Amino acid sequence: MRWRDAFIVGVAFFVSIQLTGQESRVQLDTLHMASAVVQALRIPTPVQRTPGALVVLGADQLQNGASPDIEDAINSIPGVKMETRGIGGSRRIQMRSSGLRSPFAVRNLHLLCNGFVLTGAGGTSPVELWNPQFLHRLEVLLGPTGAIFGGGYGGALVATSLTPFDGLNTGTSLQLLSRVNTTGGSTDESPRLASETGISIMGRKATSDWSLQSTWTENPGYRDQESNQKRNLELHRRWKPQPNVLHHMWSGLFQASWDLPGSLTAEQAESNPSNAPGRAYDARVERERYWLAWSRTATNANAKNGLWAFGQASNKYNPFGTSPFYQGLKEEQEINGSVRWWRGETRALNTNTTLTWDQSAIGRFEQVHIDEDDLLAPGDNPRYSLESTSQAAWVGSGIRLEATDTWIFDMQWGVEWLTRNTSGLFDQQAPTMAAYEELYNQLNWAPRISLAHSFNSNQHVAIQYAEGSSHPNTFELVDPETNSFADLNSELAQTWELSWKGSHVAPEMNVQWAFNAYHQTIQDAIATVEGENDGLYLANVEGLRMKGLEGSIRTHCILASGKSLEFEVHGNINRHQFDRVMEQLPGTPLHTAGASLTYRNRILQLKWNHLWNDRTALNDQATAWAPAYHRSDLALSVSKGQSLWRLGLRNAFDAQYSNWLQINAFGGKYFNPAPGRTVWASWVYRINR
Repeated sequence: MRWRDAFIVGVAFFVSIQLTGQESRVQLDTLHMASAVVQALRIPTPVQRTPGALVVLGADQLQNGASPDIEDAINSIPGVKMETRGIGGSRRIQMRSSGLRSPFAVRNLHLLCNGFVLTGAGGTSPVELWNPQFLHRLEVLLGPTGAIFGGGYGGALVATSLTPFDGLNTGTSLQLLSRVNTTGGSTDESPRLASETGISIMGRKATSDWSLQSTWTENPGYRDQESNQKRNLELHRRWKPQPNVLHHMWSGLFQASWDLPGSLTAEQAESNPSNAPGRAYDARVERERYWLAWSRTATNANAKNGLWAFGQASNKYNPFGTSPFYQGLKEEQEINGSVRWWRGETRALNTNTTLTWDQSAIGRFEQVHIDEDDLLAPGDNPRYSLESTSQAAWVGSGIRLEATDTWIFDMQWGVEWLTRNTSGLFDQQAPTMAAYEELYNQLNWAPRISLAHSFNSNQHVAIQYAEGSSHPNTFELVDPETNSFADLNSELAQTWELSWKGSHVAPEMNVQWAFNAYHQTIQDAIATVEGENDGLYLANVEGLRMKGLEGSIRTHCILASGKSLEFEVHGNINRHQFDRVMEQLPGTPLHTAGASLTYRNRILQLKWNHLWNDRTALNDQATAWAPAYHRSDLALSVSKGQSLWRLGLRNAFDAQYSNWLQINAFGGKYFNPAPGRTVWASWVYRINR
């Protein structure tokens, strides 16, 4: 289906809300000392009283105008590292190094939007669907705390794209978005320019509302084969047939393509950073997605419940290659869906203590067909043709005992079952294709228990134990060259975490801080190890330990005449080890840190943001390293009437660094150079009637 056929797609208007529809309409921004309430932990909880690492990003941080992606926003969170090849291109996300096993895509974490589970049964999360300019808030859970939605010890990203429904504001609102930026690259000495255009329309009544959101982006890229483009359209409809019941429907389509430049050696990256070995093979990804979803949530006197159903179809066309020895053409068709149910009820045990009991269930289904051919000899037999069907089920239940402003005891148990059946043919350089069969079944438990205590209204400490799992994918279970099974078990993470959160409130200054220390062991960790004759193969290996310290401090100073000054610093220390395989876990910076300073008055905002990544090991032996780097960004915002104007510098001091490291890369290719200094400008126009 082409973009011009967009309006033929099921115009049944869709999506859901979070379980609690009583959240304040004030934009939640953790830099703004607001008493943010987290919805992701099943039971609404103030951020300061949550156990473990959990950060709420509000509209002010997400809708920053600097990028068409959430990369800049979530990289301000200690322990999180998102990488892209060309802004808006290929994406990877690591939370506490949880994604290092995947050379591409977003795996080992859960992705939810408006209550819907977007992560497929195979474990891949389509984060490219999100445009931060239309996200209302994003809750980021690090570590196995995110396993409250199923397996996956990386964490969870839980977003809402619409403001909560309250029925108070009626009328029509319009928002127009336009953004342009340089890319750092040039053609015939002229700078390449990227653009983004978007529109959002919402109509509100007392018992219903509807909205349309659409964006178009074009980015010619920094390197010679790094362009990307995206088109998306979403239709939403919410209505209340009864005062305590809300229905939500969501339909949409997404069409995007992004080039694959290929990685470079350190010498190539320094001498010719815009070079792209993938250009000779027109390496790229073309992806189309279509989805339809519905939800129903209800709020009663002491109970809440919700049901969310999501279905999606996707097509992928992927020529790839960087040399005659590494090239091919993959074509993929996918159908997947999810159903999520949740119910919670709260009872007062006495005047000071409440008991909450909740139950949840998530079912996911995914069917994928993949063909790979020789790109240079398309008439030959296909390299392989596979059909894979995955089904995952998650059931969980938990209790919470809470004493007002004193302590919270939270316990949840969960069990996840995953089955995958894959069949197909492999070309083994023989006259006939070799048959291939895989049947994978795994059952994992995921308990979580935490105790949080408040010394006073401003001091909170918590200890938490949680478990999560990560399943091997089809291509890790079987070696395509030998057609032999690796017989891998799922990884199981066990994590202890200690957190200290607090705040100090003064007449003209507020201070908030959050520190988290964690120790995580991985049983049956999947790693590449040496076998007989110095061959490499995948195996489950013990001895992987991940430990670290994450922290942030935020201050908000109120100046005279409606002016304010905000300062934030954050950082983390990683000490990850894989004893039997390597001394230092590759792909993880030894340390990271960052700071931001924001000045505001009634019409103007000036912001400086700085990130530092320490050097990063690139191979198991820790003999190849990516150097440390600093990056500073500047942004100026001016609000005038119904318009918001922004102007910014990204990488203001023209630092040289790579934003997509190839870990243990074949042939010594490690770097994907990021652009140097770029300039961007955006305009947002809002009108309410």
